[in-house]
Amino acid sequence: NYEQGELLTRYTFDPAAERELIRRTLDVYRQVCGRDARGWLSSSLRSTPNTPDILAENGLLFFCDYMNDDQPYLISTPSGPIVNVPYTIEVNDFTFFHRRAMTTWDAARMLKDQFDELYREGAESARLMNIGLHPHVSGHPHRMPCFRDFLSHAKSRSDVWWTTREQVADWYLKNCRDHIAGQG
Repeated sequence: NYEQGELLTRYTFDPAAERELIRRTLDVYRQVCGRDARGWLSSSLRSTPNTPDILAENGLLFFCDYMNDDQPYLISTPSGPIVNVPYTIEVNDFTFFHRRAMTTWDAARMLKDQFDELYREGAESARLMNIGLHPHVSGHPHRMPCFRDFLSHAKSRSDVWWTTREQVADWYLKNCRDHIAGQG
């Protein structure tokens, strides 16, 4: 949603109202950005069991509310498939700076450790590393060394794909057709 005052969970038992809120949000996105949205991250990560289907019905390619994996995967809905491109609240500036009170350098170490482990696991099957960042949390000058340090570490690996969620979802649909019923 484009504002966090109206959460989708308010409409768990009213799919028509949820559908309308999603439609209004997609309309605002189109007006502001000049193109249709291709993906969705619900405000406060609060979606309903109906959300993936409503998004697929509206032609969206990916959904980011589920945090249960380090790889994208397909969600089958009555309106067609939609790719879950995972988000995280664990590797998220609000969590590590505000909830856990990490220092800049604690956060840099945690980001590097996360990257290194996913890189090792990715040798057999690709992994996605997401870092949730918010300008009002990470946008302070004293936090920039953390991210410069992490990016320098991660960029030292020449075989890492620096991409967008949209590109991940496109790649998944092109390369993992066998996961889509009747399209393998």
